[in-house]
Amino acid sequence: MVSNIILDIEGTICPISFVKDVLFPYFLRQLPALLDQYQYPLLEDSSDPIKTILLKFPQDKTATRDLLHTHIKALVDNDVKDSVLKELQGLIWAKGYHEGTIKAPLYQDAIQAMYTWSTHKDKKVYIYSSGSVQAQKLLLQYVRSINEPESAPGKDLNELVSGYFDTNNAGPKIQTSSYSKIAEKINSSPEECLFLSDNPKEVAAALEAGMQSYIVVRPGNAPVESAPAAKISTFDQLEL
Repeated sequence: MVSNIILDIEGTICPISFVKDVLFPYFLRQLPALLDQYQYPLLEDSSDPIKTILLKFPQDKTATRDLLHTHIKALVDNDVKDSVLKELQGLIWAKGYHEGTIKAPLYQDAIQAMYTWSTHKDKKVYIYSSGSVQAQKLLLQYVRSINEPESAPGKDLNELVSGYFDTNNAGPKIQTSSYSKIAEKINSSPEECLFLSDNPKEVAAALEAGMQSYIVVRPGNAPVESAPAAKISTFDQLEL
């Protein structure tokens, strides 16, 4: 029996285009003005949370403003899963979310399923994404249904989520040990967990750990040629 549902975000509950077409461009638009605030080479300043993050990048990249900008932009352009980049993005995205510039479009069936599972079926919902926990919480704090206009009031879905996992507190998403660690952290056996993702390699790792898992097929997702599990196109297809 499934007691815990673990959800990927991008391509699973949210269109895969949201990160690349909305979040990444917003971050890159804000980046130049942010870097212009500082003198280079960067020096330690514990009172400035942004500078504290910037100083985590390689020292040779923080010698000049242009070097740092080029380095950060290259990480974004190549979709590098860099933990320092994700920490910086989380701070910048927070500004956009709080100002109402950004709202995350979630699939209506995903929103409804999260409500149903957590409030009516006594199941716990967790998030496991390559984005930082901070970014996950921000995204779920400012949600609209993909069927609603961008001007629609945002909804906060964090109250429906029992916990958040990323590559820092769980491990890489294509490693079996990461899913075993998540099951241990939520005091569950893997057999009681269901993992939903658009990535076949992630699904294969979850299955190897003993979890149940499905590949989620959404508009715009990469074609799945070799499937380690059954595919679903909407959460309405699940019988839990």
